[in-house]
Amino acid sequence: MKKMKAKKIVKARILVVILILSSFFLPFFFLSPALVAAQTVEKRIEIRCDFPAQMIEAGDTATFELLLVNNDKTATYSLRWWAYREAKIWDIKFKDGEKDVYKVLLPESGSKTVTLAVETPGDEKVGEYPIHVEIGDGRITLYVKITETHKGEKGTLALTVTDKDGDSIKGATVSVYKKNKFVDYAKTTVEGKIELELEKGEYRAEILRDGYHAKETEDFKIRIGRTTDIGIISLEQKEYYAEVSSKSPSKTAMVGESPLYQIKIKNSGKADDTYRLDIEGSPEDWYCRYKETEEGKEDISELFVGSGEEKTLYLEFVPPYDVEIGEYNFTSIVQSSTGQYELNLALKVRGSYELRLYSRRLSYEVKRGENASIALTASNAGKGGTITNIKPEISAPEGWTATIYPKEVTSLKPGESETFTMKITPPGDITPSDYKVTVKIKSDQLEEKEDFRIIVEESSNVALYGVVIIVIVILALAFMSRKYGRR
Repeated sequence: MKKMKAKKIVKARILVVILILSSFFLPFFFLSPALVAAQTVEKRIEIRCDFPAQMIEAGDTATFELLLVNNDKTATYSLRWWAYREAKIWDIKFKDGEKDVYKVLLPESGSKTVTLAVETPGDEKVGEYPIHVEIGDGRITLYVKITETHKGEKGTLALTVTDKDGDSIKGATVSVYKKNKFVDYAKTTVEGKIELELEKGEYRAEILRDGYHAKETEDFKIRIGRTTDIGIISLEQKEYYAEVSSKSPSKTAMVGESPLYQIKIKNSGKADDTYRLDIEGSPEDWYCRYKETEEGKEDISELFVGSGEEKTLYLEFVPPYDVEIGEYNFTSIVQSSTGQYELNLALKVRGSYELRLYSRRLSYEVKRGENASIALTASNAGKGGTITNIKPEISAPEGWTATIYPKEVTSLKPGESETFTMKITPPGDITPSDYKVTVKIKSDQLEEKEDFRIIVEESSNVALYGVVIIVIVILALAFMSRKYGRR
């Protein structure tokens, strides 16, 4: 019984398998020949690519050359691509040379090549990204593998500025804007070049240089970790333009001096020009003039400068003798055929300092143990400058006593003076001779010194003692002569 049931189960299972296989193969036996032929026809469009996968760094562009083969009649087909995740926002374009395209006309049984350019952002993550391309019924999947990212880096703008003759322009200012908002700037080198680091994004630049018409670039993209070189920017020179400059536009002069400013005029325009010279801001009682040389005596009121040439002239100021100490500002005016150029000048007038020392005598006689009184007058003989913190110092031989009064004077205005009184006392046992005493007057501005000769003599008592001794000796000799002379 059990054997019969097992046989029935096996038969049932075999039957099921037969039914399944028959349901799969049976339709092929009933299909018409035409339908079978239609199922074996090739696709109308084939897309072939020799290298469908490329490895690049983030920020680079992968280019795929796609060969489109038309197995059908002549027709126009749209070019389509799609991607997933981050690749969806990449800059992906079909190109024919430098042109962007989106449709292609394929001749019957013919072929054409189209390029798919995949520009990746510089901060893209490392990884593999598929890109699917569809043209007609043809499909292909391409792969871009990012091997290195430049996240956190900046991009670089590079350009060269020249004139119409192709000569580089140094010192041109390249200002960069993003949606009319100023971002940064750089000045061109001697070669007329700049390299400026910028965040990724779309920008425009404005180029300015004195003597040239300003120029603005078209919009350009800055990519992370990459240099965007927008090429050569050519500026057109202005017909009339001058550059007026001075190496030392700010000076300091003492009262009584005549400051001299060196001024350069460079004609940076296309045409020759004559420049009229003037000055603004000069006080009424001051005298000023332009000269061609430092030692020149003749005034000049205008100057001819050829195109591309540079000339130097000198502006001299002669303040009055009683000029007030302080700061003065002037403006040098250079008038050309089409415009006016101004050069701001500054002058600081300081008082002159001169300290004179005077004493009625420079030599004094003094006896040992006695003192000498010396009077020394200090006078401010300068022009306009006050001498401050005046302190006297005495330098005398060792063992001498020296005092001075006053010990300090706060200030001396021009024309003022102060007399210092000194008491000089040599020691009582000093050898009579000539000695030198130096008095030095110090101040914040300058110092002066005076030397005095001190002649030390014997005291009057010593001389008297000497006379007495001599008299005693003489009397003693006379006595001895009388007493023993007759023998």
